[in-house]
Amino acid sequence: MSRITRGETDQPLHRFKAGLFKALGNPLRLRMLELMRHGEMSVRDLLQELDVEPSTASQQLATLRQQGVVESRRADGTVYYRITDPLVAELLDVGRRIFARQIADLRGVLAADARATRVRRARRAAPRRRTRTT
Repeated sequence: MSRITRGETDQPLHRFKAGLFKALGNPLRLRMLELMRHGEMSVRDLLQELDVEPSTASQQLATLRQQGVVESRRADGTVYYRITDPLVAELLDVGRRIFARQIADLRGVLAADARATRVRRARRAAPRRRTRTT
């Protein structure tokens, strides 16, 4: 495996990825993107779905817009937002699959722990035989 040098971490691609993941690193922004994944939404509809203050939604949408994740348009006094690239929705799907896999792994660990606990309890509850010494 090759080492990454300081100069390589300053590359435009790395800076872009860091900014993208930073923009995605907020639960409210992720929820907004989940709502917009099937098409554009008005700010009014987003506010109804999210139950947040307009100023909070505005700040989060501005972060997504500045990073180029969403774009807006105004029509008849209403502002609409949409995801700029369908790959963003795919990235959300990948995150969901990783989450599901980790939950499945955790369930397996918990099930194994529960089995081990039952075995220990059964051993403690079983009558103990005394061995004869001669």
